[in-house]
Amino acid sequence: VCSSDLGVLMSSSIATTEREQAAFAAVELARNPARPRALQVIAGAFTEWTELRGDRLFGDDRAVVGGPARLGPHRVMVIGQEKGTDPITRAVHNFGMPHPEGYRKAQRLMRQAERFGMPVVCLVDTPAAHAGIGAEERGQAEAIADSLLTMLELRTPTVSLVLSEGGSGGALALAVADPVLALAIAVFTVAPPETCAAILYRDSGQRARVAAALRPGVDTAHDIGLVDELIPEPAPGAHAHPQLVVSLIR
Repeated sequence: VCSSDLGVLMSSSIATTEREQAAFAAVELARNPARPRALQVIAGAFTEWTELRGDRLFGDDRAVVGGPARLGPHRVMVIGQEKGTDPITRAVHNFGMPHPEGYRKAQRLMRQAERFGMPVVCLVDTPAAHAGIGAEERGQAEAIADSLLTMLELRTPTVSLVLSEGGSGGALALAVADPVLALAIAVFTVAPPETCAAILYRDSGQRARVAAALRPGVDTAHDIGLVDELIPEPAPGAHAHPQLVVSLIR
């Protein structure tokens, strides 16, 4: 290999590394723990919210919260994936990774909203659905598929908003809406980079390499029509101005 070719290869390698680092840095920014969570948005953007719990089959999944509320003069059904804001609440809400009961609860609330003519507002914020053995035994894949079908069939307006992270079918289950909105620094991907790296390379350490291929930023999803509108975030992001961003969401 001549010296000029070697220089091109080294330059290309450096550029690729920088691109990979930038891609995963975007994912980490979207995961900033200070970004507004579903319960914060519900408290700040809606009034008269009444939480409803349980899927009427197995139990209540705290990774999904929901219930009727008022948005200005309108009665709506709000359903959100809640990550938690500190170690205790993150554990309570399973880091925003729903079990089958969470998706079945969401379906129940959507059907209730349809019955009473209320629009449905979904707040998407999950790396992915919970992938534990118990969740699989209780029909995780079927619950997600039923959620997709429910949103497609609803005869009432639906709006979904990606708050920070929308990963895999766990996010899509609440994101088949009439318009899909997203905060500008959020990410929306087919799978979290760590999961994708573990599947493709058997090495979650390849997450930056995978993130560069996934192009996780919502601007990519917006460009190809998966997201209809981006809500701007004041610099350096929603984590620095949570109350202002909640106002923008409202």
